[in-house]
This record gives sequence, structure tokens and C-alpha cells, in this order.
Amino acid sequence: MSEHIAQSFASGFLSQSLAKQIADCDRYELAPLFLKLFRDHQPVLEAGCGSGRWCGWFQKNGIRSDGVDWSPDLCNRAAQELAGSRFVACDMQNTPFAAGAYGGLLALGSIEHIAQGPQRALQEFHRLLRPDGVAVITVPHGGRLRRSMRLLKQPLVALKACRFVRRYFGISIQGRTLKEAHRETRPGWHPRFSFGAAGWSFYEYEFNKKQMRQFLADAQFEVMEEFAAFGDEGILHNFSWLAGRWNEARSAVDLTVLGKLLRKIIPVSIMGHMLCYVVKKAIERPDAFDQSRPVG
Repeated sequence: MSEHIAQSFASGFLSQSLAKQIADCDRYELAPLFLKLFRDHQPVLEAGCGSGRWCGWFQKNGIRSDGVDWSPDLCNRAAQELAGSRFVACDMQNTPFAAGAYGGLLALGSIEHIAQGPQRALQEFHRLLRPDGVAVITVPHGGRLRRSMRLLKQPLVALKACRFVRRYFGISIQGRTLKEAHRETRPGWHPRFSFGAAGWSFYEYEFNKKQMRQFLADAQFEVMEEFAAFGDEGILHNFSWLAGRWNEARSAVDLTVLGKLLRKIIPVSIMGHMLCYVVKKAIERPDAFDQSRPVG
């Protein structure tokens, strides 16, 4: 993840009180699933914990948990406000914890931000879980609808990236080009990019079900549940301002008339914002994980 993207994540989390973020977790679509799974699989490690809100929510519900995140600032604030959990600023692909240290693991929208792909992170998750452990992992849903909408928006992205157009409108052209940023990624995983002070940089991948199943199988996980979720957010991400806007106060989407109509006629399995996986450790095979194996 580039520095400016990482800083934007941190600024967003630090701009809100941790107490509010923990309270918002009660309305999160997957919260009942977390209670069902993790009360019997403790302690829980959140990989990419951000503000630490889920560790705070777990504490409120009697579940022991720790968190790791790239940001020392986020980890320091979480450690000060949530004394019952450990927070470590580190790479989720290489944590300092012992093998089998956790009964549960949570990774909400985190592994897709690794430009090299999620394989090493998933391998580390496997190492950290006990033999009877469970993990919940979510990634952006790169299904046919999302990819079709991105294809329609491609001309606008090309115009935004064009240096002649940017120069004409007096917009910065410094730093890496979009083409240079693309070279660090895997096109088949449908990468997204962001523009900052250093130019264009990788933001995230949008994986489909076939790709995720392969990643998880290669990391020696067995899929217990697979489903798409977050229908309102899916409408917003696919159809943008035409369908709704994000309401910061409610931490939810305010759909337009068009958005409400689309929400009724398009199944969540097609337009859900995130793919969600509940997994457990499979029977180990010495040759199961092969990071050089192409996926997608």
C-alpha cells in the first residue's frame, strides 16, 4: 500500500472517536456471525485492525482479541484506549506471534491491498490459527457486475490519467504514471489505483469467487461458508452517486430512488460489495502452498 493511501486510512480512523466506531459495529451486517463463531474460538486476531474498533467490540462482548496493523499511530491509540488487547504495528504477512496462538482470525477488507497478492498473508493466517481455529476473511467482490461497470468507466479513468488533459486543466502530473503503477500488479486480479503526491499507485484488487477459492486452497484452508454481502454498499460502489451516498453519521448508505430500485431487482449475490469467507484449516499437504502458481 502506498504511503498516501495508508495515511488516508489512518486519518479517517483517527478523525472519529474510537467509542463511536465501536458502537457502529453493533449495526455491522456480519456482527451476529462474529459472535456465533468467535465466542467458541478465542483469542481472536484481527489482521489489518485499523482503529482497533473490532477488538473493542469483542471486549464489550466478552471475547479476547488482539490486533495488528501497519500504522503505529493507530496501534498506539488503540492500545491506550483498549487495555485488554495487544496491538502490534507490523506486516500482517509476517507477525511476531507464535504458531497456533489464536483460535480465531478476522481480516476485513485487508488482504486485497497487497500488490504482490494475498498468498503470503493467507499462509501466515494458517500458521497463526490453532488446528481447530476458524477465520473470517472478506475481500471486494470482483464479480461480473463490478467488472462490467469498471469497463464502462474506463474511458473516464484514461482521461483522468492522461498527462495532456491534466496539464490542460492545471492538475498535477508529477510522479508515477498509471502505466508504471500497473506494472507492479496482476491485471487478472483487476487492480484499482489512486492518485496522490507521488503519482499513481496501487490501491486494491477485486477478486472473484474462483480466484479466492484457489487462494484459500493453496494456503491450506477449507471453505465452510462463502457468500456476498453488503448490498447497499454494492449498489453505491457499482453505480456511484446515481444510486446513493455514504452517510458518515449513520455509517450507512443513503440510497436514491434509483438505488432503492436497483437494490430490489439485483440479487446481493451479484452486486454485494464484499465476498465473505468462513474458513478452517484443512488437512495439511506438504506441497499445497505454491506461491509461484498463477491464479486467475
